Amino acid sequence: MNRLERQILIAVYPARFPATPTWESGPLILQHGHVRSTAKARSEYYSAKAASVLYGDAEHPQRWHDATRRTVGNVEVIGVEALQARFSDTGGLVAIHLRPRRGTLVPIVRRLAGRRDAPPIGFDPQVLLGGQALIEPDARPFTVSFVTATRQGLPRLYLQPRYWRWSATNQWLWALGSRSTFADYPPDPRNLEPHDDEVIRLSSDWHAVVLRDGMGAVGIRPDQGSEDPFFGYAEVYLRSIYLDAILLGLLQQQEITRLEERAVGALDSSVKTAMADLERQVSSFRRHLWAQHLTPHGVPNRLLSAYQRQHMLPGRYEQILSDISDFNRLTRDEESRYVNSAIVVFTLVTVPAGIALALLQVMETDNPWLYFAVAVVCVIFTGLLLLTRSARTALQALRRRFTL
Repeated sequence: MNRLERQILIAVYPARFPATPTWESGPLILQHGHVRSTAKARSEYYSAKAASVLYGDAEHPQRWHDATRRTVGNVEVIGVEALQARFSDTGGLVAIHLRPRRGTLVPIVRRLAGRRDAPPIGFDPQVLLGGQALIEPDARPFTVSFVTATRQGLPRLYLQPRYWRWSATNQWLWALGSRSTFADYPPDPRNLEPHDDEVIRLSSDWHAVVLRDGMGAVGIRPDQGSEDPFFGYAEVYLRSIYLDAILLGLLQQQEITRLEERAVGALDSSVKTAMADLERQVSSFRRHLWAQHLTPHGVPNRLLSAYQRQHMLPGRYEQILSDISDFNRLTRDEESRYVNSAIVVFTLVTVPAGIALALLQVMETDNPWLYFAVAVVCVIFTGLLLLTRSARTALQALRRRFTL
């Protein structure tokens, strides 16, 4: 007996959409008691900017769902959602809501993470999508997990004596968030107590942790089943507004990765329009997608911040802006050098000629030999000026400019 009352798993895959999905538009609608997670209710919870990314609008939907329930291998599929990125014609995410038919979530998340010796679950996400979206064959999903215990409490996952002081709740948080067991990655007993910024204390009833590739939520007290006064609502929150915060973080991570790749290409390119295109893309990303504050309600902000910290998204975004700023500064400096070099060369060429013309005008002579002598002296003087160090430096700069 696994002593778990409630088990929820959401596997989120990066996906491409060859065409607009034909599923019903809007997010998967969940309900418990008086709470119903419609697109309208979620939009009122989030800021207009976040709601636009997560749900779109009536004319331009960004979210679709399929509420068909089916059994696949050792899991029950209880819903599928698709979210297309607003700034991409084909990219986005697919979220598959699952329940294990037997056993616990740990073997399933280990299998989804590609752990060694993880038992097969008979689950192929591509088959479930029916051609509505395409998932890369080797894509590993981000997982969102939630478990609660029966009256007997949570079973301990790490039975070795050195882990005795590690509470069962924190063991499950670590296992679900890291998608690993002792056989995959034995945690260091000296680092068992999580820091305050790692565990998100959603309430006195349940805690959560967001790691690099997974989020785990665990009930602190026993779950009373369908009659529980809180955990039914908690499940709805997790599978709707809390999941949406993670989806937004995943979209941000995808786009920042693409911007980093484009920045490398733009910095290596000799075509200045490449950097101009990158600047437009960064501006569009900041305007449409980048956010660190989603709602006046605290939990989604904390979930998004935890995901951003795990992937260092703020620092990576600032690095892209810094690279663009440095490129623009260097470009302005080079342009200034070219302009100054051109002015120096123009001055060295035109000033002797101007002096010669002024001298001939003062002399008021028609003697062709005098004209010839003045021209020869002017050319020699100009040549001597062009042999100076300043002139050579200016000519070299102009030569580099026109040979790029």
